[in-house]
Amino acid sequence: MLYRVLIVSETVGAIGRSAGSVVDILGASEHNNRRDAIGSAMMFYEGQAAVLLEGMRADLDRLVKRLFADPRHRAMRILSDRPIVQRRINEPVRLCALTPEQAAEYLHGRRLEDVAVEGLERLLSCDRLRVSACAA
Repeated sequence: MLYRVLIVSETVGAIGRSAGSVVDILGASEHNNRRDAIGSAMMFYEGQAAVLLEGMRADLDRLVKRLFADPRHRAMRILSDRPIVQRRINEPVRLCALTPEQAAEYLHGRRLEDVAVEGLERLLSCDRLRVSACAA
């Protein structure tokens, strides 16, 4: 059975704020998620990260355990963890980004953790916000 997990966290230091940190995360995520058949979408915004993961239960559990142990994140919270019938995200990793105009339109001044689960899932699934699919 497939599951979808939505996580938000505070990022530490320059994580998600510098191109180098994002490239490192994308590379490791692509390798690991391709191996484990996990689809993911991530977004960094104002010192927070939101990650939407889809895959089999055991694979997601291993990944979530690694994320909770990752020192680049703190105050990590699972906002949603539920079974799904169909994937929204087929790529091993998708990076989403908001322009200032999109942030105003979608977030209305809220932090990522304050957006309703359904809204944050839609945001991370939105092709208009896609920066990189990373899948070959």
